[in-house]
Amino acid sequence: MAEKLAFVGMGRVGGALAVLLSRAAFEVVALCDLEEAAAARVAAMVAGEPLLTTDPLAAAAAADVVFITTQDRYIAAVSEQLAAGGAAAAGTMVAHVSGSLTSEALAAVAARGAAVFSLHPLQSFADLEAALRVLPGSYFCFEGDEAAYPFAGSLVAALRGRLWRLAAADKALYHAAAVVASNFFIALEGLAVDMLRQLGCEEQMAVDMLLPLVRGSLENLAARGPVAALTGPVVRGDNETVAKHLEVIAARMPASLEAYRTLARLTLELAHRQSGVTLADLPALRDRLAE
Repeated sequence: MAEKLAFVGMGRVGGALAVLLSRAAFEVVALCDLEEAAAARVAAMVAGEPLLTTDPLAAAAAADVVFITTQDRYIAAVSEQLAAGGAAAAGTMVAHVSGSLTSEALAAVAARGAAVFSLHPLQSFADLEAALRVLPGSYFCFEGDEAAYPFAGSLVAALRGRLWRLAAADKALYHAAAVVASNFFIALEGLAVDMLRQLGCEEQMAVDMLLPLVRGSLENLAARGPVAALTGPVVRGDNETVAKHLEVIAARMPASLEAYRTLARLTLELAHRQSGVTLADLPALRDRLAE
């Protein structure tokens, strides 16, 4: 590609994007991070000899496209630093990869004429190595200047991903969906692990026990969607089983009781769409959920 890319912030996402896009024949010319070792680690996996710097202005000066891949709370400040230093102007592009922030966080460089956008990968990364594995093929959410959309499309195509355009006003709900699907999912599995630990099960054994069940549920979700994939006592109308759950959780893990009740209510909404079950049809379940 003709564009020269710079990355400011060598965390998991920024580092993985720099490496993967370099492998896809994009020219990565600068890597910037306050920790020099972080930039050097990524540089070892990037083609060519990118500039390694702790100065965002120096990184931006070498590039046509600047990705601010810092933590969210620093994005606007880096944008303001670039604008104040004259590093972004008409004919350049500046982007960030935050899931919660819109391109408004880049208002300072936009005011100088740069085309700005956010490009969020809908994926979870435990570390750089994991990011390198799972980023290709992911969905990417684009929000920002229309002029930057074709370039964003070329980036995503190079990563074998899929691009989805989103309005700025919708990004908060989009990000909430991502949090529910990823972060809350892990929290739920943590709750299930804690329940098994109440029975004397070691944590790793509990994880190993649950993973096949979770994988099976995910396969059902992928094949059939959430309504048809739903199984368990609620969709069967088995209110006595749910009553026993509530009783034992109240006795042995009372702090988790409200979480179970809330999840049972959400499950009932899906169950109604699948089997027609309602609280009115299940008085014992209704009464216990209302306690």
